[in-house]
Amino acid sequence: MNTEILPEGYKKLDIIQPHIQKLGPGYYKRDEDGAFIFAFYVKPENCNKAGSAHGGMLMAIADYTLASTIMEHKGSQVTTISFHSEFITPALVGDLLEIKANRTRLGSSLGFSEGNIKVGDKVIMNFGGVIKKLDKK
Repeated sequence: MNTEILPEGYKKLDIIQPHIQKLGPGYYKRDEDGAFIFAFYVKPENCNKAGSAHGGMLMAIADYTLASTIMEHKGSQVTTISFHSEFITPALVGDLLEIKANRTRLGSSLGFSEGNIKVGDKVIMNFGGVIKKLDKK
C-alpha cells in the first residue's frame, strides 16, 4: 500500500498539527459548494488489534475536520468544546477515508458542525460538535 499516491481530484494537505501529521500524509479537495473534503489512507500503524482503523485515529481526523469548518483562515485559533461520534462500520488498511463536515451554525464565539467519514459510498463514522473560536476580535 502506497499512501503517497495522490487520490484523484485531491491536493496534498499541508498539515500544521503535529498529531495529525503522524496520521498522514493527508489530502484535500473542495466540493461543489466550496467545502473542504479531507482524505487519509488507513495505514497499519493507524489500526487496532482487529486490523481496522483505530477509533482514536478516526476521532482525531474527524475533530481536525470539524475545527476546520469554524476557522476563518488557516492560522485561526480554535478549540473543541464538545465532540460526539457514532462508529458505523470498520475501515481497513489501505482504505481511503474521506472526511467532510458542514458548519450548521456560527455565533460570535462558538461554531457548530457535523459530518461523516466515508470509504467510497460507505459511511464509517458520523460526528459532530461545538468549536470555540479563540481569535481576538
